[in-house]
Amino acid sequence: MGDTPEPPKRLEWPQFPEGLDDEPSEVVDPEGHWLPDGGDRASAPDPLTFDGIFRDERRWAPQHGLEGRSDSALPGAFLFPEPAAPAVEAEGGSAEAETAAAEAASHHRTSTLLRELVETGLLAILVFLSVRASVQHYRVEGQSMDPTLEDGEFLLVNSLVYTEVNIQRVADGVPFWAPPEPDVRQVFHGPERGDIVILHQRVGVDRDLVKRIIGVPGDTLEIERGKVIINGRELIEPYIKEPWSGDMEPIRIPADMYFVMGDNRNGSLDSRSFGLVDEDDIVGKAMASWWPRSQWGLAPNEEPKLGPER
Repeated sequence: MGDTPEPPKRLEWPQFPEGLDDEPSEVVDPEGHWLPDGGDRASAPDPLTFDGIFRDERRWAPQHGLEGRSDSALPGAFLFPEPAAPAVEAEGGSAEAETAAAEAASHHRTSTLLRELVETGLLAILVFLSVRASVQHYRVEGQSMDPTLEDGEFLLVNSLVYTEVNIQRVADGVPFWAPPEPDVRQVFHGPERGDIVILHQRVGVDRDLVKRIIGVPGDTLEIERGKVIINGRELIEPYIKEPWSGDMEPIRIPADMYFVMGDNRNGSLDSRSFGLVDEDDIVGKAMASWWPRSQWGLAPNEEPKLGPER
């Protein structure tokens, strides 16, 4: 059916070159690695035999020993060796080192204390300036706010509560932001009816004034026989000392303008004489009374109610 397969060839192992065993010792072992310490070649194992290759201790790998593999050769995560302990110095050097360490620790504590004192001082100054910018002191002078505020009473006035911000100017620096109107907005809130406020000096008056806001922008205000009428409704004012008997023609209060009056209607210099007050002339809102002790507490910012339509 086909050619008869040839029988397999006999394998022949390679032979060492002739005369290899006859080479001198300096050629076979020129550096003496295979000779014992005494240099006796007769007791040294033959390097080309099994014992010479696998059992001679001098041919073992560094991580192996007579007792087996060392821990460094075992499989697993590699861990860096721990740093060696510092060398122990002599007694004199140790004393000097301890003194230097104590001085360094003392210097560090001193510098830390000084830094903390400076930081605390700066924080205290910052808090003081912030409070000083937002809260002011005012002393009531005169009888125009009787019986609500006494002559000589001390008030804490919040000068930031009516702060305004132009949101459009802020939006100009922010891309892709177009806020709706109005452009100018109050950070907290604007002056409200019933707020007790401090006003800058008016014409003919040499001091700041304290009054109560009666009319706000958009109101139509008139006075009939001492009664305040706002948008056709009588203003109920339980805080006034005694009613006023005068009259005032109706006026329309424009934007950013306010009508102010004292609670002592028969002894107060207010919008009935010097007219409407611009919002920029309002210093701030009275928040609390702190002297005398009998008046200690929140300022009586009482929003009056409106009666039924007439």
